[in-house]
Amino acid sequence: MFEYPEYKLEEVYEDLSGILPRDAISKSVFERINNSLDPYTGATDVTPDEIPYVVVRPSSTEEVSKVMTYANSKKIPVYVRGSGTSLHGAAKFHRKGIVLNVSRLINLEIRKDNQYFECGAGMRCIDVKEQLAKEGYFLPMAPGSIRVASMGGLISCNTTAHAIDSSLGKPRDYVIGLDVVVPTGEILHVGTKSHRRIAGTDLTQYFVGGDGILGVITNIRMRLMPMFKSAYGVAFFDDLIPLAKSVQRIYQENAPLPLFLELLDKRCAELTFEIQGLPKPPGPLIMFHAMGVNEDDATYKINRIVEVVKKEKPIQAKRIEDVTEWNKVWLARESALPFVIQAGKGSFAFSEVVSTVGSLVDCMKDVLNMGKGTILEEFGEPYLFGHIGALTFHPCYIIPQIWPAEKKAKAVDVMFEKEAALNIKYETTGGEWGQFVKRSPFFLKRYGEKAYQLVRGVKKVFDPNNILNPNILPEE
Repeated sequence: MFEYPEYKLEEVYEDLSGILPRDAISKSVFERINNSLDPYTGATDVTPDEIPYVVVRPSSTEEVSKVMTYANSKKIPVYVRGSGTSLHGAAKFHRKGIVLNVSRLINLEIRKDNQYFECGAGMRCIDVKEQLAKEGYFLPMAPGSIRVASMGGLISCNTTAHAIDSSLGKPRDYVIGLDVVVPTGEILHVGTKSHRRIAGTDLTQYFVGGDGILGVITNIRMRLMPMFKSAYGVAFFDDLIPLAKSVQRIYQENAPLPLFLELLDKRCAELTFEIQGLPKPPGPLIMFHAMGVNEDDATYKINRIVEVVKKEKPIQAKRIEDVTEWNKVWLARESALPFVIQAGKGSFAFSEVVSTVGSLVDCMKDVLNMGKGTILEEFGEPYLFGHIGALTFHPCYIIPQIWPAEKKAKAVDVMFEKEAALNIKYETTGGEWGQFVKRSPFFLKRYGEKAYQLVRGVKKVFDPNNILNPNILPEE
């Protein structure tokens, strides 16, 4: 068990004022509490022991290095913060420390000559996507929190979110280099500037998908990907079972896998379609977005997907040719979580259950029944949406606001326990939010004590004083 010395706030503030500009350090109570929340936590749920000493906003890799060198010398925990949208608990901590907010690491350079771009870890995903699009390139990431998610957080989780892995791959397939500050303060420049990927040991891969436990990513280098042509489709069903079978068919009949293939159950669809001004949906639906090298290629792919889906006798399956209509359908899915929360007038318990292709129907049935016999049962079946083309379900329960914090926390913990049980049953692992924190018990059950201790051993090599995000990889 690591022991961390106690310091006075003013002492830490004055020390950091000697190595950072004053405007890069905040001891405001509001800032300190605001930077200690995650999506499951309200400001009134934060205890005094969880409020950080200060919040720092370095603007360069060198300033990050100074913060880490200082913190390591004093054995003060450092919590790296992007947008705080982590859904598995990584943005929440339980002991005092320094919050290192990356919001000022916002450089962006598009190098057409070498066919890569570089961006700071604090860049918002939407801003990078839009700037690349202006130059004829696309960003291979599509989180639901795209408008606020930070690039550093996405790379640390190795997530493409909505996108189908078998179609697009993962960020590690596109990242060719990183600038990283390790917990002891040294700066590493890892990877390459070439599209010729490194053979053998590549330290870049320790940090992409490293869950933020080995180093602070400050700068990201990714290869440029030419923009594609798009075609769109939608299919409505009487029931969720034939819907799931249609997705299985797409895989099993070797149809071209789309970029996105998303699910909305009937309750979600009725709610979000109404808000987008779309006709009332006749049932649950899938929506799909195919990409091609040209219009004909994209059209062929979407028509082939529609052809395969129709074999499960949907109410309707069609190509959407009106881009305005597609944008409304897509927004209905993209905004599902906030609209469900708003309609339910409560907080949420939200999980990520992953299936195999062959088990998709059985897994869906289990997901719909996952709350039975638990505190979640009183809510009935969860709202169900997700990246079904990526074999991922997001069951969502709305928790009454009037519940005390302890009861809300219990509901979230139970939800993660049920998520773990289903991912163990189907021998899968979450592919979107990262591992550990609330998922640490799952990791232990799924991979065993030896695997968990190996990860802890790797962290100890990089972080001998366990100061970097010690909340993510629990000691017990």
